[in-house]
Amino acid sequence: MTNGERADRLFREARQIAGEMRRALADEAWNLATRRAQEALELAIKALLSEMTVDYPKVHDPAPVFVHAIRARGIEADAAALDSLSTLSQELASIRGPAFYQETIVTEAQARDWVQRVERALEFTEELLRRLRRTT
Repeated sequence: MTNGERADRLFREARQIAGEMRRALADEAWNLATRRAQEALELAIKALLSEMTVDYPKVHDPAPVFVHAIRARGIEADAAALDSLSTLSQELASIRGPAFYQETIVTEAQARDWVQRVERALEFTEELLRRLRRTT
């Protein structure tokens, strides 16, 4: 499997999980929506890393590796968007386990915020994936 094929598979799964995220939100399953938001974001970032031929880490917060790779390669990306992506990835990676195992209670406001931010992050990653492919 090529890096591009792996990126496609990862991003396709990120989109599928985002659908589960939206359904959980509609069902008022705030903790599950949060968990799915984290999973979708993680896979989307790993799709970008794969496309960039960067071995992605087997951790739940791959954003630091991604941001470093973007900057090291001089790939143009909005700094505020990268900071937002990093913050979101860190927040969700830290809450994923406790939310999934009901060790913490995610509020509706928190879940809606995270889902909305992940939706924007998925749009950002999809556009960046297209740009990366145009430059190679």
